[in-house]
Amino acid sequence: MDTLRNRLIETRRRIGLTQAQVARRSGMSQAAYQKLESGRSLSSRKLPSIARTLNVTAEWLEAGGDNPSQSQVDRTDAGNVSPITSGGRSVPEISWVQAGEWTEVENVEDINLSEVRHWPCPVSCSARTFALRVEGDSMAPTFPPGSIIFVDPEVPPISGKKVVAKLVDESKATFKQYIEDGDSKLLKAMNPNWPEPYVPINGNCVIIGTVVFAGTEV
Repeated sequence: MDTLRNRLIETRRRIGLTQAQVARRSGMSQAAYQKLESGRSLSSRKLPSIARTLNVTAEWLEAGGDNPSQSQVDRTDAGNVSPITSGGRSVPEISWVQAGEWTEVENVEDINLSEVRHWPCPVSCSARTFALRVEGDSMAPTFPPGSIIFVDPEVPPISGKKVVAKLVDESKATFKQYIEDGDSKLLKAMNPNWPEPYVPINGNCVIIGTVVFAGTEV
């Protein structure tokens, strides 16, 4: 995969997306995206958005190098959480009630977050990213209570990824795995012993953001 064109094609096919899906989730026209895969366009200002959609970094798309599995934006599929180290964008840790209201916030800078704890996000993320401390056992043992998840509202949900969502009849947000099965969309609790692991999505919830990293205090 020695060119941008090849990296786009191979990565898109590997995660099972069509050109139309990548274009839509990246906020661009399908024609513009097709030019990148055909080699007629050698770069795009939308590369950061495309990278988030494909779950790799924009740097890897542009220059290649490390295997994409070593530079993935989403580090939540490894089976456990990683220690949070220094470096990266400073992200506020908010409450689950605040997370439920996050989609209504037009400008994050208008919110007073000076008194909340901030965490360095170890991966590439947008300015709207926030952190949450996991509560309860619905996502255990992969995500135990007390671990920190980083949620980016700018990353569109993809089936199999972990998301934070808000049900219309709940005041707090919830942390689940997002599943697309044909025409059905579901939220799934990953705890194998959870009594009701599936919540159908039928206009009853809003996806707030996708989890791009999960970590623990060091």
